[in-house]
Amino acid sequence: MFNKKVSKKAKIIIFFVAIIAGVWLALNFIMIGPGLPPPKVMPDWYIPRYDDWQGNRNSCISSFPNNISPYCNVGKFSDENFINVWYFDGESNFLTGEDVLYHYLKENGNLSQQEINISTEIQEVYKKEMAENTSWEPLVPHLLNITEYTSHETSGYFIVYEKPFLKTREDYFIVYYGTMDKQNFTEEKPLLKKLIVESYYMVNEYGKVDGLRES
Repeated sequence: MFNKKVSKKAKIIIFFVAIIAGVWLALNFIMIGPGLPPPKVMPDWYIPRYDDWQGNRNSCISSFPNNISPYCNVGKFSDENFINVWYFDGESNFLTGEDVLYHYLKENGNLSQQEINISTEIQEVYKKEMAENTSWEPLVPHLLNITEYTSHETSGYFIVYEKPFLKTREDYFIVYYGTMDKQNFTEEKPLLKKLIVESYYMVNEYGKVDGLRES
C-alpha cells in the first residue's frame, strides 16, 4: 500500500514537471523561433514599453526618407526624445535600406563613428537587480560602437542590430535614439544612452551590434 501511494505521488510530480518544462520550451520557441511577430510589427521589438510612451504606431519620423524600409515604427518618450526603428527581413533589403539612409544623413547633417560608454546608464537601469544579486550582470555591453548624427532637425545615435535572434534567421534592425532638442543635444545624451540600455537585445552569439556602414 505504501509503495503504491509513493508511486502515484511520483507520477503526479512527473506530470507537473513535464507540463512546466513543456511551457518553458514553448515560450522560448515562441520568443526566438518561428513564432516571432510578423515583419510589420517587428520594429516594436526595440521600443521599450512605458505607460507614458506616446503612440504613433506603424509610422516613421518625417526626418528621414520613407523608402528605407516598409517596416518602420517610432516610440516617443517625450515631445523631443524618441526611438525610431527600421526592420529588414533579409540582408539584401537591409543593405539597400542602410545605403539609402546613410547617403541621406551624409547630405543633411554630420556623421561620426564613435564608441560610447554606457556603464553609468546600465547601473541606473538595473540598479535594483544588481543590488539584490551582486553576481548578476545584465547582458548589455558597457562599450558600444555607434554612429552619431547631428543636424538642424534632429540629433542622436544610430545602432545596427544584425541577426539578434538566431544565426539562421535573416533579421536586421536599424535603431535611431534621437532628440528634436537640437540646442541641447549634449544634455540629452545620458537619456538617449539610457534608452539604448532599456531597448538593447542580442541573444545570438553570432549576431552583431555596430554603427552604420560607411558608403
